[in-house]
Amino acid sequence: MKQRLLMLLLFAVVVALLVGLNAASYRQKPRQPDTEGYANRSSFNPGATGTQAWYSLLAESGRNVVRWQEPMSALSTGKVSPSVLVMVGYARRDITDKDTEAILRWVAGGGRLVLIYRQAPEGLAVTSTDWQASLTSAGNLELFSVDPSDQRQMTAGVDAVHPVQPGLFTEQVNAIQPSKFADNIRLSYVPGNARKVVDAMGANAGPPPFAKPPSPGPVRDLNAPVIYYAKGAANLVVELPYGSGSIVLVSDPYMVSNGGISLADNARLATNLVDAGGGLIAFDEYHQGYSSDSNRFFQFFEGTPVVAIFFQAVVLVGLVFYSQSRRFARAVPESEMDRLSKLEYVSAMAELQRRTRAWDLAIENIYSDFRRRAARLFGIDVKAATSDALSKKIAERGALDPAAVRETLLKCEEIIRGEPTNPREAVRLCAALRNIERGLGLRRGRDSS
Repeated sequence: MKQRLLMLLLFAVVVALLVGLNAASYRQKPRQPDTEGYANRSSFNPGATGTQAWYSLLAESGRNVVRWQEPMSALSTGKVSPSVLVMVGYARRDITDKDTEAILRWVAGGGRLVLIYRQAPEGLAVTSTDWQASLTSAGNLELFSVDPSDQRQMTAGVDAVHPVQPGLFTEQVNAIQPSKFADNIRLSYVPGNARKVVDAMGANAGPPPFAKPPSPGPVRDLNAPVIYYAKGAANLVVELPYGSGSIVLVSDPYMVSNGGISLADNARLATNLVDAGGGLIAFDEYHQGYSSDSNRFFQFFEGTPVVAIFFQAVVLVGLVFYSQSRRFARAVPESEMDRLSKLEYVSAMAELQRRTRAWDLAIENIYSDFRRRAARLFGIDVKAATSDALSKKIAERGALDPAAVRETLLKCEEIIRGEPTNPREAVRLCAALRNIERGLGLRRGRDSS
């Protein structure tokens, strides 16, 4: 017992020491402020570069909007398939080739992909027409120094932009206000591009899930990219047809961010981009690092010493269990049974009396102990007390039959003096003495001796 207590105390001391060392050596990593150079476009982010305001606007206006935290393969194979997928800004998880293939296959089946980037992910800004789209960026270093929460800094020298032509994304929009970091969406006509896209989809993903399969012969797609907003020669919002769906490119994430969505008609533009006639609108949080398979426990304690302390405690517990199952010295001899037990002595005496048929000796031991404790209860001398006097006091105290008590006491004394007896009578007398003890409330134990 002492050894276990010592081990528990030692374990508690070691754990306390580990906690102290981790707490002393831990330095809280300062939270990196939101900057346009390293923006956090997640809908969970309430900062200036986040999109929480846009998400809340859609949710509070009654639209069916969710945060998509499943792999991209679930867009087509999941229980619920969205009508619109929104991908904004820098991705904290790489967009793999499998992700790109799954997204484009979903778009070709009729989905709408809204890409809001200054530099769109490779392989997603594509179209199934004889056109190609690319985003060009000047690489302004001011992105890392400007305050995204200061609207004057973000829009200095930039006028509001009016729609180029009417359409779904210009409804009820008079003008939008981009930032001075808005990039240009370049469009170039490339004959044969549509055929290449269709062939690539057929080779990599099976038959393209178009609403209508392409007719044989040269591909002559009458569809073309649609420009909705442009600032001079720079295109800001462009819709690219892709199969039965479309890919919408927006070159300035600031217009839908928490810091810029309130300017001009930016909020209305943001709403128009995702309106899908009641369909599900999904914000891509999977590539922002919020996947459904992430460990919530470690995410909650991320950036604190609790995770390190947890692993150290697990290792320590493992060492304790390992040490308990290993022997580091010679084997300890097996402990011998204690032969001085009182119960064993009583059992041996009872067995001896049974084998020698010494029933009178058993009665003598039991009656002498009873007489001594009864005399002590009444405060009389056990040697001077007669059987008649003792039986009367016992009968009065225990509300027992005086004659039966006197007969039991006298019979025990006669057997002690030599009168023969048998096992049945010895058991009867012992039972009678035990009943008298219960009537008197005598308890057997150390207190009664």
